[in-house]
Amino acid sequence: MYPISLIAFGRLRLDPCRDLERHYLDMLRPYARLEVTELTEGKGDPARQLREEAERLRPKLKAVKCPVLLTPEGKLRDSEALAKWLGERMDRGDSLAFALGSSHGFDPGLKAEIREQLSLSPLTFPHELSRVMLLEQLYRAFTILRGKEYHK
Repeated sequence: MYPISLIAFGRLRLDPCRDLERHYLDMLRPYARLEVTELTEGKGDPARQLREEAERLRPKLKAVKCPVLLTPEGKLRDSEALAKWLGERMDRGDSLAFALGSSHGFDPGLKAEIREQLSLSPLTFPHELSRVMLLEQLYRAFTILRGKEYHK
């Protein structure tokens, strides 16, 4: 079972998104041991908020071999390229953590520290949809790697 962490600021508030998250977590079970951690967003001045969030996030990211920030500036990959990238990390035995930032994103200092950054799309999506989209794409990547019929 491949270990993957999803660390997200904020919680899923919409029932359909919670249902979809459960759906994809269930579908991922044969492929990965996925742990979801929700962190509360900071308050106050956005710059201070981002610094405080980064301080809480850093230890969780340092605990894995390959931390990944989901950012608009991150690398765009199609599903096959994401599967290839995931397969390479699995082959190396890299533990993975994907981090979804708060409503203000990530602290610039944290972004400078974390080399791996992924963009789900050049479009902007609500936090809750981004979280579900990441899980769906991870499931799709695993099915590509295993030659399953899900990916068309």
